[in-house]
Amino acid sequence: MEDVNKIFGSFLIALTFISVIPVPQKFIPSWDSRGLRWFCPMLAVSGGVFGVLWLGVWVLLSGFVGVSGVLRGFVMMLFTLGLTGGLHLDGLMDTCDAIFSHRDRETRIKILSDTHAGSFAVIGCVVVILAKTLLFFELFALRANPCTLSLIPAYSRVGMAVLLNVLPFAKSGGLAATLGASRRRGDNFFFAVWVSVLCAAGGVRECVVWVSVLVMWGKLCVKVFGGITGDLLGAFVEVCEVIMLLWMVIERCI
Repeated sequence: MEDVNKIFGSFLIALTFISVIPVPQKFIPSWDSRGLRWFCPMLAVSGGVFGVLWLGVWVLLSGFVGVSGVLRGFVMMLFTLGLTGGLHLDGLMDTCDAIFSHRDRETRIKILSDTHAGSFAVIGCVVVILAKTLLFFELFALRANPCTLSLIPAYSRVGMAVLLNVLPFAKSGGLAATLGASRRRGDNFFFAVWVSVLCAAGGVRECVVWVSVLVMWGKLCVKVFGGITGDLLGAFVEVCEVIMLLWMVIERCI
């Protein structure tokens, strides 16, 4: 029973960390080694919750056939943004400023922690918002499979968990180091099983696209920053979702 409580506590921490879903504070454990023991696996599981919510809103919007597809795409994008409170988009903006600054590693890491938004941050934000809106619009027009669509947030969160679990930390005192303090290599088996389930549900090609994005982003983090940070994890989610949405459009057209 104690292990079950630890797992559920880590799940609540993960859910409240990456979403605005309300959870009574009394049920959320402390962010210590006990409370965060199962954080990485439960971060992956929380993607399933996001998938169910995506599915529900998509089906609801699909019923408004008289509404412009662009408007439905925009509402769907707003929902995905609002569900996270803009957390991942904020990480993407900081990442864009850091990467395109073309500075040394130490300066780039400092830029990640800078609260000011530069021009590259604004560009990255606009690109992602437009891309998601238009891709959702196209998928509404193509009558995409809602179940396949619902796998995308699950893939992005399990990727987030894998990166947090396996990559070195770019800085010792950052958010990633705090959340990943209790990570274990044995958790990778759980991720493999979870990905196998997603692959069986969505298809091999979708899984290959996800693995490609995950590997390339991991290499980028290590090469440019020396490891992972909280901002880089958030940026991965946004980039992964855009690419996988784009793949869904391409797959429907070929």
